[in-house]
Amino acid sequence: MFIKAVLRVNIGYNTTRQILRNPACIRRRSTSASAALHQDEDPNWVKSQLESVDCVKGFTIPEIIRQNMGGWGKLTAFESHETGRKYSHDQILKNAQGFAAALIQSGLKRCEVVAIVLPNVPEYASILFGIWDAGLVASPVNPSYSFMETKRQLEMSDSVTVVTNEENVASVLKAKDANPKIKSVIVVGEPVSGCHSFYEMVKADTFGIDFYKGSSSDTTQELALLPFSSGTTGPPKGVMLTHSNIVTNLIQCEPSRGISMIRPAKDGFQERNIGLLPFFHAFGSASILCMTMHMGGHSRTLSKFDQNTFLAAIREHKPTILHLVTPLISHIANSDNYGAKELESAHTIAGGAAPIGQALISQLLDKAGKHFLFQEGYGMTELSPVSHVLLPGTNNTKIGSCGSPIPGTITKIIDLEGNSLKRNERGEILVKGPQVMLGYYKNPEATKNTIDSDGWLHTGDIAYYDDEGDMFIVDRLKELIKVQGFQVAPSELEDLLRQNEKVEDVAVIGVSDVQTGEAPRAYIVKKPQVKLTEDEVHHYLKDLVSKHKYLKGGIEFRESIPKAPSGKILRRELSDEYKKKFGS
Repeated sequence: MFIKAVLRVNIGYNTTRQILRNPACIRRRSTSASAALHQDEDPNWVKSQLESVDCVKGFTIPEIIRQNMGGWGKLTAFESHETGRKYSHDQILKNAQGFAAALIQSGLKRCEVVAIVLPNVPEYASILFGIWDAGLVASPVNPSYSFMETKRQLEMSDSVTVVTNEENVASVLKAKDANPKIKSVIVVGEPVSGCHSFYEMVKADTFGIDFYKGSSSDTTQELALLPFSSGTTGPPKGVMLTHSNIVTNLIQCEPSRGISMIRPAKDGFQERNIGLLPFFHAFGSASILCMTMHMGGHSRTLSKFDQNTFLAAIREHKPTILHLVTPLISHIANSDNYGAKELESAHTIAGGAAPIGQALISQLLDKAGKHFLFQEGYGMTELSPVSHVLLPGTNNTKIGSCGSPIPGTITKIIDLEGNSLKRNERGEILVKGPQVMLGYYKNPEATKNTIDSDGWLHTGDIAYYDDEGDMFIVDRLKELIKVQGFQVAPSELEDLLRQNEKVEDVAVIGVSDVQTGEAPRAYIVKKPQVKLTEDEVHHYLKDLVSKHKYLKGGIEFRESIPKAPSGKILRRELSDEYKKKFGS
């Protein structure tokens, strides 16, 4: 059995004591409740082979974090690389309650939405926890959004208060003028006329304040987080994540279950991370909650990516774990500034948010001397956000795989008719578990199209499981290119092209073709100071792929590939660009 190879991390930490004492919260599959859950299961379903986890009820996210504190309160939690501003774990939680008290005293009512328009700053966790302690809902917003994008999300989320900084406050105030629902704006930074100061609010007296407790409501229904996601396709939609969704996902991913090699803070030791992934994004927010707050880690925050600043942060902070997306992995793998020395402190590099590919992972491992675990995971905002993790016991023998379902998660692969498929058969991946979102905010039609009547969340991703139950993502359902009836996965061609020593980055899309219906087209970023022609690329692929995968749609060399902050290639932008240039 594959599970026998799992590296068990026996770290004996104080993991959410009250929950672990409650047998109604966590059970093995042999219990009657778990057996009932799977009584009609299909033999093709794939589940975790680790101890199961049921939905955790009656606890808010801050309550779980506070109960798990293991003596690391005085250790640094977040530190700004740019300014040096830093806070201990105790300070983060103390400021959170001061902020919560000020929010309650200002008249905000339970379950109202507070938007956060901020880059990665060390105060971010206190803001999140303060919103939750006040019984409110946090809606993170991309701080690089245009005015119209920010205005639209504030309206769609029904936000009544916005937390922002000096750089974004003008845009937020403009949105407030156009939106009567927004009552106030809070600024992290120097005082701004007409706005409240976050630094003053955290000083609020907490005596007699009735902070929100999970025991006072149904945490499976009360929202904690309202991020926005495009889901499987279409415009952004508000993802309703409850306290139970997020708390359960934290418990599902606890390292003591054999999920990862992360260790809790102890005797002065802390896991160290570079907080560059956007905190408004699911992957970035998960790193705040899991590695930093839940395990007592130390994150050095970066408000934006800059090559020199990122390199300096790695050399100074010496991270023990790095959470990276494809563009950052490509940057490290292709830059002469990085070698084994820069990554010598890391025991794990965790990759996710977009397909990475075996070629790029191998390049990174070779460059760093293969001394760390490359651990790829899978999830989405709608899954709170994790559903799969490549377990440590694989020891880099399965690079390119997103691993197996985390505890308490059931998955299956289906064909276009909805039939469940066997191992090594490709189809759409469906997920069921306590981390599945409540639905899309005020959008029952989109919810119905994503979560079926049996509770399966349709991810829109094409994948297959190997014989050992590890999943490999092939592509997005909507991004598959159909050439004369054959399916071509853009990520497959991208991975092959990245293996060319002259290629730094690449994106592949499908374009219209009179003869074949669609044809693959590649956008390639060459490595600095190298010559690469279209003929060379065509010749390179000739013996590697079938004819229907040839780049008949053309090749274009460019300076960069458009990508979301998560690292996902923005194929729609490339498609729109192509149509504007050549017509549909």
